[in-house]
Amino acid sequence: MSMRHEPVQALSASAMLELWEQGAARDPLDQALLFLRHACPTQSFDALCEWTIGQRDACVLELRQQTLGDRIEAYAECPACRNGLEFELSCTALLASASDSDAIWTTVEQDGRSWELRGLNSRDLALAIAAVDPKQARRMLLSRCVRESAGGTELEVLTEADEAALAERLGELDPLAETLIDMCCEMCGERWQALFDIVTFFWNELHARSRRLLQEIDLLARTYGWTEGEVLRMSEQRRGLYVEMALA
Repeated sequence: MSMRHEPVQALSASAMLELWEQGAARDPLDQALLFLRHACPTQSFDALCEWTIGQRDACVLELRQQTLGDRIEAYAECPACRNGLEFELSCTALLASASDSDAIWTTVEQDGRSWELRGLNSRDLALAIAAVDPKQARRMLLSRCVRESAGGTELEVLTEADEAALAERLGELDPLAETLIDMCCEMCGERWQALFDIVTFFWNELHARSRRLLQEIDLLARTYGWTEGEVLRMSEQRRGLYVEMALA
């Protein structure tokens, strides 16, 4: 499995609306795959489903960077005092932590035992979401993504501590699969790690941009009689100027 793909192109205004319409009623797992299909049109859907979550999110980061720029303006709430904190991230900086390995299985040693691990993919997550509780989900993920090396130990005899250790090793193999940001509240001094999910974040941005685009199309269509296609073919700068004149 190789995730090497052609350079990611920015979403056009029409592609943005199409993507938003296709994924509006879907869950984040499906929305992530929609991002990949737009970013990598030559890749098959089955191949995209096999990408690790870190590989998937790296591609979504590239798509976001090309479409909306490198800087990410995010928000978090202090778990202690509920104070809101604004902070900035960089797509380039986040991408620097992505794994550059295309190997499917990696051999690791854990407490003297030998295991072969592979990163979680979209199919694994889909099954985990359907699990009845977190413990069952972890067991299911380990059963799919961990296998014994020659002379290793059977997965069925693992203790909960061993399971937790192997789950941590899975995260180490694919660091971009879970992005944790160190946070400190200026109001109360509380320190914690906030989870940053690029798929959810970019989708929320896409939702807001798409609604604004439709409002601009409606305004310009009523003002000048242009069709949706004519408005979308304009550059963002030109469309913005016409919107200003229409509102003047």
